[in-house]
Amino acid sequence: MTAVVRVRGEASAEHAPDAAVLAVHARAVSPSSRAEALERASALAAGLRAALEPAAGVRRVVLSRVSVHERHAWDPDTGRHRPDGWEASVSGSVRVDAGAADSVAEVAAGAGAEIGGVAWELDDPASARRAVRRDAVDAAREAAEDLADAVGRPLGALVELADAGLSSTTAGGPELMMAKGRGAMGGEPELHLDPQDVTVHAVVEATYALD
Repeated sequence: MTAVVRVRGEASAEHAPDAAVLAVHARAVSPSSRAEALERASALAAGLRAALEPAAGVRRVVLSRVSVHERHAWDPDTGRHRPDGWEASVSGSVRVDAGAADSVAEVAAGAGAEIGGVAWELDDPASARRAVRRDAVDAAREAAEDLADAVGRPLGALVELADAGLSSTTAGGPELMMAKGRGAMGGEPELHLDPQDVTVHAVVEATYALD
């Protein structure tokens, strides 16, 4: 039986983000009817879109989620909740140049929206993943060479190479992933947003023969 070594290789790389995606949320309240709340929310969304789309650095505005619900308030006299009007909300996202995140957040807040969070992204994550995966393969080979040297055997041919969890000796899923830096913002937005580096991480598993 041919002797083999099985190793893992890992690599990471930090990249300055190219874009930011801001989560936006706008809501309107009507004391009388569902239709009026929805109408007010629609007008708020139109104003938000009109303010955001021409703003410097904005790439895309997507307002795609709408919800309406009846509000209730506690009545201490009856000891029960009572109807208290209707609330309609519109939410979505705004993709912007990374350097424009703070100014666009300020525009959104000025138009009556709340900023729910920000995700920092790369324009070409596939290229970043490919590069770091190659580095992980190099790291795996280096680990295999160390093991072979430790037992005084030359390292032979590559028998198997896979993303972590996909080799024939393990079960599970791949561990190649790209982590997006996030900064949570509730209520009033933080208007000085420092772009967070995007970390790209890859893990591979390799099996080499020993000559």
